[in-house]
Amino acid sequence: MKTKLLLLSLLMTSISLSVNAQKEDKNIFDHLAVGITAGTPGIGVDVATPVTNYVQLRAGFAIFPTIKVNTHMNLNRSGNINGYEIPSSIDVQGKTGFTNGKFLVDVFPFKHCAFHVTAGAYFGSTEIVKAYNKEPGALSVVNDYNNSEYGIQNPIGLQLGDYFLTPDEDGNVNAQIKAWACKPYVGLGYGRAVPNKRVGFMVELGCQFWGSPSVWCNGTELEEDKVGEGSGGIIKTLSKIIVYPVLNFRICGRIL
Repeated sequence: MKTKLLLLSLLMTSISLSVNAQKEDKNIFDHLAVGITAGTPGIGVDVATPVTNYVQLRAGFAIFPTIKVNTHMNLNRSGNINGYEIPSSIDVQGKTGFTNGKFLVDVFPFKHCAFHVTAGAYFGSTEIVKAYNKEPGALSVVNDYNNSEYGIQNPIGLQLGDYFLTPDEDGNVNAQIKAWACKPYVGLGYGRAVPNKRVGFMVELGCQFWGSPSVWCNGTELEEDKVGEGSGGIIKTLSKIIVYPVLNFRICGRIL
């Protein structure tokens, strides 16, 4: 009888300790915070909630503002070719700007330390940058040559890194560099998405995985076609980026 009472007492004590531990450690969705972010992904807003003292969830979006860059792109051949005056280069404008949603999981290895590891994904825009000739119809003479008997087998076009761009029927080039729609993310940071106090601050450093960016011209995806060193400045650089660095600052306030 005494043994049964002892076992029952130990069982009740164990249950009580387990319940108390759960109350202490598993603060599931019992708080909510709103944050404003600024960094290389753009300017954004998110909300966050704890799952336990060791895990917090974040969801929101970020907008990278539109930035325009003027540059030039070289043609693979120039001069008087069979009576066609082909320019050596044309002025182009590159434009970047994208919007992404995000879902991130912050894991805190140490209960009372704000250092954390983050994993998740950004998802949304596939178009990283767009490039087009500033003067409408700037490549009309190139288009005329390409449609002639001389250009069918040996066309003239623009050099964007390892890609060869040819104009459309109106003498224009409209190129896009595209990445994955879903961009996995990993990073390290300091601070809590849901602060212990009313207001908190976070900083994080990580990277988005873009995959191998694809290059499109006038609605058609291009294969690599090396025609020389290429041109395009920052546009050419973006065509080769597969990992995008992320540096983010976040200020947040707990509303629940």
